[in-house]
Amino acid sequence: MLYGIEVPIPYALGHQSSHTMFILNVSSKEKQFEFCRERSDCEIEITRPRCYPRAVQFLLEFKLWFATQSLDSNLDGVRALVVCCGSGMDAEFIARRGMQVVAMDISLEALQRANERAERYDIAYQLILGNAEKLPFKDDAFEYVFVHDGLHHLTDAYSGVREMIRVASKAVVIVEPADALITRLAVKLRISEEYEDVGNFVYRLSPKELAQVFESCGANRWSFKRHLIYYQPWTFKIYKIFQPKPLFWLFKTCFHFGNWLFGRWGNSLKAVAWKKHETHTQCSPKGLNSQQ
Repeated sequence: MLYGIEVPIPYALGHQSSHTMFILNVSSKEKQFEFCRERSDCEIEITRPRCYPRAVQFLLEFKLWFATQSLDSNLDGVRALVVCCGSGMDAEFIARRGMQVVAMDISLEALQRANERAERYDIAYQLILGNAEKLPFKDDAFEYVFVHDGLHHLTDAYSGVREMIRVASKAVVIVEPADALITRLAVKLRISEEYEDVGNFVYRLSPKELAQVFESCGANRWSFKRHLIYYQPWTFKIYKIFQPKPLFWLFKTCFHFGNWLFGRWGNSLKAVAWKKHETHTQCSPKGLNSQQ
């Protein structure tokens, strides 16, 4: 029994360890699977953000740090689920805060890399193969449920949000691309893309629609924060300029000042929704408030 579900025979990756992966039913997304198998760099996936320029590491860690600031101060032993975990970077961040982490992804290859990450860097989490649009867990199975840049891969990102809320007993934490004017402009200028190399449409989330989903699924309060954060592989050569300490300090200062001025219109959305403890509300089919 794992957090409210019966688990089939465990499938260990490579050898027996504390980082066990359990096989569950998964719907087919062959194009994304093929990309993960054939075109992504295994070593980069396993080691990131360590292998990234200093400034990019800061941007990634800032996103995750900021999104989790409203959670309980003592998270030791708290049960947490990371959906769309990929190669385990986000699961590592959460686990290092003391939580008992289950990380789930739809790609077997991604989970193999997450397992290698756990072994290489001595991180404790469990890995599960599963579909974020139909999580294989009972209601309130975890205290917190996290996602970082994963929902935009789904056919319906908001169905993933509804599932996250269903299996969380306390709160969900979402870090995803925002449906922002600056992003739409970037797409027109071909700085950003509507479709990723992996083949999926980039589903950018709207705070207004998220609030409707949160309310319909029983959350009693939520918060949103946006920042200007942009990095792509082609930008890494630029970010490497800020490797020396004085220039890195200058980069961080400009980042914070720029976001103080313009962050409210930013492309990176952080959302935290807290659930009601006294009642369990059934989500309406489309995640909208039934009274509207």
